[in-house]
Amino acid sequence: MSRVLHAYSLALLTVSALAGCGGGGGSSPPPPPAPTVTLTNSSADVAVNGSVTLTWSSMNATGCTASGAWSGALATAGSQSVVVTQTSTYSLACTGNGGTANGSTSVTAWSAPTATISADKTAILSNGTVRLSWSSQNAKTCTGTGGLSGTIANSGSQASGALTATTTFSISCSNPVFAAAATASVIVTVTQAFTLAVTVQYQAPGAPVVNAARTFLVPDWARPVLRPVPFVSVELDNPAGAAVQSTSADANGIAQFSGLDPAVTYTPVILSRITIPSLGVDFEVVNNTAPVNINQGSFRARYPPYAGAAAAYTPDRTLVNQALTITAPDGWNAATSKLVDANRVAGPFALLAAAAVEAQTISAATGLASVTWRPLTILWSVKNKGGLTAPPVNFDQGIVTGSGGFWSSGHQAIDATGAPTGASIAEDHIFLSGDPTFELMEIYPFVMTHEMGHFTQAQFSTIDSSGGDHGSQDYEDPLLAWIEGSASGIAALVMNTPEQRRVGTVSGEIVVGAVDISTAPHTINGTVVTQPVGWFQEDSVAGVLWQLYNPQGATRLSPAAVLAPMFSSAWQQGPWLNTAWAEIALLKQGNPAIASTIDSLVAPFGISAFGNDVWGVSEFHTGNRNPQDVLPPYTTIVIGGQAFQVCSVGAPNEYNKAGNRRLLRMFGDGARHTLTVQGPPGTVPTLNGFLFNPGSATVSASGVIPVQGSVLEVGDCAVVLSPFASDTAACLEPSPPPEECWSVTLR
Repeated sequence: MSRVLHAYSLALLTVSALAGCGGGGGSSPPPPPAPTVTLTNSSADVAVNGSVTLTWSSMNATGCTASGAWSGALATAGSQSVVVTQTSTYSLACTGNGGTANGSTSVTAWSAPTATISADKTAILSNGTVRLSWSSQNAKTCTGTGGLSGTIANSGSQASGALTATTTFSISCSNPVFAAAATASVIVTVTQAFTLAVTVQYQAPGAPVVNAARTFLVPDWARPVLRPVPFVSVELDNPAGAAVQSTSADANGIAQFSGLDPAVTYTPVILSRITIPSLGVDFEVVNNTAPVNINQGSFRARYPPYAGAAAAYTPDRTLVNQALTITAPDGWNAATSKLVDANRVAGPFALLAAAAVEAQTISAATGLASVTWRPLTILWSVKNKGGLTAPPVNFDQGIVTGSGGFWSSGHQAIDATGAPTGASIAEDHIFLSGDPTFELMEIYPFVMTHEMGHFTQAQFSTIDSSGGDHGSQDYEDPLLAWIEGSASGIAALVMNTPEQRRVGTVSGEIVVGAVDISTAPHTINGTVVTQPVGWFQEDSVAGVLWQLYNPQGATRLSPAAVLAPMFSSAWQQGPWLNTAWAEIALLKQGNPAIASTIDSLVAPFGISAFGNDVWGVSEFHTGNRNPQDVLPPYTTIVIGGQAFQVCSVGAPNEYNKAGNRRLLRMFGDGARHTLTVQGPPGTVPTLNGFLFNPGSATVSASGVIPVQGSVLEVGDCAVVLSPFASDTAACLEPSPPPEECWSVTLR
């Protein structure tokens, strides 16, 4: 049988071979089938770091490979859980004999949705419009509500229609994973009235520079600076010229007005007056050469404040909060290189700005929670000048005797012609020159701040000085040196510069005289000038006060801290009167950590502060005087002791120099005693500046001397009472000798 089968198979092969060789028909086997792949996810949306299950299958494939957000070789069918950290695409390639098939699926990873919306204006006037801008993150859809409505893009901007009422614009954005939608809204307030912020500032020339001819310092008109006018009075006038609102600016010179009609044109008017309610400040600059009522004898009632009307302001019909800035020009005409008097609008406001800083500084120095200032009237005009050696004085014409800048606590009533002839009026005032032919005191307000220093001394410290003629580099009695020097020191701290600048005219050119008090010897107009120094000199006192404050110095105390001793209760109640020794002694007591620094600081000025008390017991600086005329600053008089001799300068030409009067220091027992001053025949002594027993060479005064001590002053009336060095007629001693000596006893 096997052979038969074999023969049969062979016959078949033979038949097949014959058929193939004969070149007849037949076909190739079919190609392998192409593979297929299916890839799906259990969820197309998932929270960040959530899981999904990927499921796949394939046909005609021998293996699969993952790519995209997953990887690796995979079976031809299966499922796998994956963590989705971010929106991802998962790809799968399955390969078989018939080729490769690809599949993919995407999963979106969602965080919690956020949404924001804003308006370009959140407050508008009625019928105004706003532009809204919004955006979202992790949101699939957003819907608007309120002022917005319906489905909106996930981010975009859109203008609103005209709004007549306050409107809330809101959006709500969501995604498929987080149930809580993100919401945001903005409220646009619609009002009928607007507010106006008026910023008031003044223009001032820059710090002095050398002129083209290199002969003088001149104001830097080419580089002016702009400064605010704090607390200045501002009013708004309607088209009829009536004031509809008035207020005071804040510390930055910004006055706020509200409830204004957008259909009305307003004219801002700036008045040269400042008020600080928290301090009780009421300062006013008046134009004394433009009286409004010549029948009034007081300055405030007679003279008007300066009133600068700005350009009329036409409101924006859409904005609720509006603003404008008003600048008072300094009057410099760059084209002609001249100062135009009619355009010197900045003058009164520059003075008020400095006065406001000084009021705040002194108020802080007192350490009191509440300080009340006396009203202060500042007389300034472009026509004001001083320098007359004798009357007539005429305030309406701006002409005064002596200095072109002074403070006084009162004056005689002004008559109809402008002359002071009536009864005395208590009215604190400062007169300041503005005439270019004399001095321009508003440009760098050193004189104003100096004179205001006297105003503050009289109110919050104690003031005792012979007054009259004096010079900042003179040797003077220590009381005068302190009163004048501390006023200059206050000015330096208020103006934040050690340069004492005064402006006048030389050959038609406006020039600056500048004394730098920060050095010893001083620098005058850039030149170092050798001169005496010490507590008997105004500039030395001012220089020490500056160095205590100097922002680049060793102590760097605040202005209030430097000035605090002279405005303290200890100062006001102390028996030593006004001297720099008391200032330094009290300052060191209040700042013990820098006491040695203060000692070394005052040494270059020829001052021995180390070891000194409020009496200056260790001070031995004679200056240009004989020791008996100057030292010691206080002569101690003992109760019941022998007569003590002190000497003072008597010659008129030595008026107000060191040695004019002697300070008698007395420690008492609380009982009444009598002080007697005996001079040679023909002398006319004074006691505490008052004339006793005219025509007599003897002065006596009785009183209780406190245990803590007291001070009296002895001198010659010719140099203590007279307003001028050459005027001796009121002294009853027409020809005082160069020196007068007194015998003093205390019983």
